Amino acid sequence: MEYKGRLSGPRWNMLVDKMVERFEERVSFFEQMFVEQGYPPFTEPLSPIQQYQMLVAWRQAGDPRFWESVEAQGALAELSQMYGAPPPLSPYSQQAHPRLM
Repeated sequence: MEYKGRLSGPRWNMLVDKMVERFEERVSFFEQMFVEQGYPPFTEPLSPIQQYQMLVAWRQAGDPRFWESVEAQGALAELSQMYGAPPPLSPYSQQAHPRLM
């Protein structure tokens, strides 16, 4: 393999920036997956009623973690069978998430 080019300061900085960016993307991805499953990193797992309450709060607040996640919506549907239907959406949640209008 032939060595082409030098490892200069700007090139090294570009490589480090790309590695840091990819690392932060991966961390964000895993944090989101853990939270959707009711198990935020470095915490104890949520009980089913706590998961239900968290998902209902996200739904009411128009939080994208609920509205843009099929898994979160499915989890709320499953938990609703155990704990009852969530309360109707407030006008605030409809303003916070325009797709509901």
